[in-house]
Amino acid sequence: MHMISPAVAPGLIPGPEISILLTIALFALIIVFHEFGHFVIAKLAGMRVHEFSLGFGGPALLSFKWRGTQYSLRPVPIGGYVRIAGMEPDEDVPDGFDKKPILSRLAVIASGSGMNFLLAVLLFWFIGLAFGKVVGQSSQLARVLPDTPAAVAGLAPGDKLVYAQPVPVIAPGAEVAPTVEPRKTMDVEELRSVISDRPDMPVRIVVLRDKRYLAFRITPRPEKEEAFEPEPNGKGKVVLRTVGRIGVVFANMTAPMGFWESMQSGFVTVYDMTRALIVVLAQTVAGRLPLAVGGPVQIADIMADAARVGWQQFLFWSALISLNVGVINLLPVPALDGSRLVFIIVEGIRRRPIDRRKEAMVHLIGFALLILLLVLVTLKDIVHLIDKYVG
Repeated sequence: MHMISPAVAPGLIPGPEISILLTIALFALIIVFHEFGHFVIAKLAGMRVHEFSLGFGGPALLSFKWRGTQYSLRPVPIGGYVRIAGMEPDEDVPDGFDKKPILSRLAVIASGSGMNFLLAVLLFWFIGLAFGKVVGQSSQLARVLPDTPAAVAGLAPGDKLVYAQPVPVIAPGAEVAPTVEPRKTMDVEELRSVISDRPDMPVRIVVLRDKRYLAFRITPRPEKEEAFEPEPNGKGKVVLRTVGRIGVVFANMTAPMGFWESMQSGFVTVYDMTRALIVVLAQTVAGRLPLAVGGPVQIADIMADAARVGWQQFLFWSALISLNVGVINLLPVPALDGSRLVFIIVEGIRRRPIDRRKEAMVHLIGFALLILLLVLVTLKDIVHLIDKYVG
């Protein structure tokens, strides 16, 4: 049986301040899951772990030692870290990372991304349990976002949009038309198309409310949106285009999902999205797709938008970001886990250790370049946000 349900339950949609806190908590959760993966497998492999910390900075707010490992709670609550013995160039301990077999070391390094994949599975599984599977979308409104054209005009949750058409400038407000049938009933995609094609131009929208048709004049607010624009040579580029938005969330048509179906759906979704992400990365490297890189500022903006829409959207993007972190960390880029995997595999092929000082220097240079890239991407994201919200 299909049900029409809003994106979230009424009253559970976070405000701006809570959205920021949720985004910070998300970053922390993704990092902690990643580091916890390294920690657990290192322990299972018999490696000495100096410290597992929640948060950064010092001094520690809370600290205790158990079975040779220091567990710490530190004041900067964004993520955490794990210090495994034998990973520093000058450290030589019998049960250190560098003394363990190749397969054990590979497992420890890969387990960070593995936990990010697991977190994505758990989030998709929870989405299935809590909200069911989406089988379509209704033209009924689940939510009207505050301070948007739709809210100002008087649209309300529960209204069913049935028709939209471009109109000349007329008096604002709602016109009650209980006996005037709309010319036709549009589906969600047709309604979206009319609205998005009319930024800063009035649209007449007819809704069904309490068995009466109401006609509203609404001027969609212009917003910048990234879009892929193909080119004749088979490549393409990402461009910013201006679209119209009125600030509504359409209700999903959902079907209930049980425990096992939700779990299976979580694994399938992660597999499909991982494969799609790898394809995109491969096409980007091949030059068929433009390079599109977003940093913490863009991610925070995406998550804030998702939180304003509702919990389901926020959880979906949380899973997607965790998945991206898992895949990107496996790339063979110095300072990322992928490059450490490469060094271990090369060591196994050569059958002799690689100079740890040289390896550390490669990771240090890679880390410096990643920090530089992060700064440049952050500046780009800030300019993009200024253009989106101000320009």
